Amino acid sequence: MPLFRYITIDRAGNEVEETIEAADERAAAAALRAQRKFVTSLKEARPIPEKSAYDLSFLDYLSFITTTDIAFFFRQLSSLITSGVTLMNALFVLEEQEKKTRMRKLIGRIRLDIQGGSSFTTALKKHPGHFDSLIVGMIDAGEASGMLNVILERIADYLEQRAAFRNEIITGAIYPTIIVIAVVLVISFLAGFVIPKLVPILKMRGTKLPWNTQFLIVSSNWFKAYWIYLFSSIGIASFLVYISYRSIDSLRYWIDRIKIKLPLIGPVLHYAIIVQFTRNMSTLIESGLSVVESLRIVNGIISNRAAKKVIETMENHVLRGESLSSPIKGASFMFPPMVATMVAVGEETGRMDSSLEVAANIHEKMLNTYVSRLSALIEPVLIVILGGIVGFVAWSLISGVLTMYHV
Repeated sequence: MPLFRYITIDRAGNEVEETIEAADERAAAAALRAQRKFVTSLKEARPIPEKSAYDLSFLDYLSFITTTDIAFFFRQLSSLITSGVTLMNALFVLEEQEKKTRMRKLIGRIRLDIQGGSSFTTALKKHPGHFDSLIVGMIDAGEASGMLNVILERIADYLEQRAAFRNEIITGAIYPTIIVIAVVLVISFLAGFVIPKLVPILKMRGTKLPWNTQFLIVSSNWFKAYWIYLFSSIGIASFLVYISYRSIDSLRYWIDRIKIKLPLIGPVLHYAIIVQFTRNMSTLIESGLSVVESLRIVNGIISNRAAKKVIETMENHVLRGESLSSPIKGASFMFPPMVATMVAVGEETGRMDSSLEVAANIHEKMLNTYVSRLSALIEPVLIVILGGIVGFVAWSLISGVLTMYHV
């Protein structure tokens, strides 16, 4: 039967948009009158397409579904469910009003899966690229507790917060990245094009060139002859290191453990892990998941192998009936004493989520401080390196030119 969309006024005076199946518009209106609903608008909805209609086209792959899109979707869904709209009707409304084609097709596939008998959690699990295990776990807890609208709002807050933090990191890395690329391009241009054209002029008089000019000429000749082997070797070595890192667990564990101890970049990586662990644990526990379930979900999200091993130890301790703060305190190389102290306070007060939230806020401020310091330090260092290279080349060339005028 055709599907009709209608807008009604609820007891609180709010407009609520829902759908109803009926033979025609007159039958739909009669059914709504029988339900004593005050209808302000009634029209036939577009036909429900087959599942194949939601397959992605080539143009769809050119667009992306961002974290902000997902957060906005959950926030709208929460508002509709809070207003009394059923999950199916809410998804239908969001699908119809979505302007981004790829996002609309994603919502449509989720809706059809639920219409076919799947739970909301199961439908989201089919799209791990857009809904990670943390989101799925929170949705599962929301469905089980009957607080889906509240959980959806928390997910939206979490995703927006995560997106804002990621944007800060990316913004801080843009300028240093541009400087690094500029250094590589300048060196390649000077060594491959500028210096080779000046060498014949410098050697024209046959006089002995200064050491810096000689070094510049030898380096330029070497680069011009072997540049393809240089870049090929770097590429092959990087590929072999990446494969070894991904395939050898023990090697990956020690590399990940060493990374957080590196100067400058180490503290940034370290505090990013701490913030990710405390923030996600707080969100999951607040959503109603147990500590063990939360640890398993967070373990699947964190990529650092050393941190994953510590979280596995935490899970084993909790399963044996022990406290969570004990293994955290024992892993001092990964989690500072403040985290263990806050977790211990949460265990005593029964407010683990709040304690972890406080720990996450504190360490996020420290992380932002380290990121700011790193950005402030990298920029002048890279500029000095670039200026030093250009200055050395200019000095060497001028020295060679001046030698030509000596008898």
